[in-house]
Amino acid sequence: MKTKLWVFAAAVLALLAGGIAHADNIYVSCYSGGVSWPKDGTIEKFDSSGNRSTFASGLYFNQGLRFDSSGNLYAAMFADGEIMKFDSSGNGAIVTSFGIWVSDLVFDSSGNLYAGSYGGGGIIHKVDSSGNVSTFASSLNSLWGIAIDSSGYLYGSDKENGKIMKFDSSGNMSIFVSGLFSPEALAFDSDDNLYVASWYYGTIMKLDSSGNGSIFASGLGQTTGGLAFDNSGNLYAVNTNDGTILKFDSNGNRTIFASGLDHPISIAIIPEPATFLLLGLGGLALLRKRRA
Repeated sequence: MKTKLWVFAAAVLALLAGGIAHADNIYVSCYSGGVSWPKDGTIEKFDSSGNRSTFASGLYFNQGLRFDSSGNLYAAMFADGEIMKFDSSGNGAIVTSFGIWVSDLVFDSSGNLYAGSYGGGGIIHKVDSSGNVSTFASSLNSLWGIAIDSSGYLYGSDKENGKIMKFDSSGNMSIFVSGLFSPEALAFDSDDNLYVASWYYGTIMKLDSSGNGSIFASGLGQTTGGLAFDNSGNLYAVNTNDGTILKFDSNGNRTIFASGLDHPISIAIIPEPATFLLLGLGGLALLRKRRA
């Protein structure tokens, strides 16, 4: 009887974990593309089958989407330097404002939020879990995309100077790689390979941990923007010019996941709920121990 209870509980958990872990809801920020940047930006939500709904609207040139560990979505309002936080129902509120262009966001494993600013000479702000703001790094020129590897190093793309910068936990900078053509969006895969989208050149490069690079995908048009990985290791990229979301498998094979978007600019995918799975497994282990 004890064995049957354990097997049944494990099977139920596996079913739930599989359903949750592979939900892969995809969020994409869009804006009109007008020179005045009116408050007509939206965040569009897609399920894993590509079905679309509008998650939030009335936004001001929103980009730099990122989820925290609790599943709240943060978005950078590029034009006015604000960061908004959205709950799972799409209700949003301003959590902080820097007054300068904010181009990308990323969270570290401790829940600190980093905001990369294209304006102000290139700044990375750090916002801790209590909302305290500090300058993590500055004088970075044309900073655009930021990402953090599994060891906690932060990387930033210098769009105009064609280089990727690497920062330790204290904000000390070194050059990870240079000689790139207009690098913008950044994303790490599960093996700590860094993927770099070139906005003008229409390519995605793959760089290993030593900075050795190869072309992962090319011929993508001149406005390949935000990058994000799903929980199965597929890479998604937005193409602002033709309004599509591209999906790549691990070999770089490309399909169109969605089309007909109005100037998509960045993308985020809700992360796998690893904490929930670990707690569930721990609970089952405790159940087994008590019944043994």
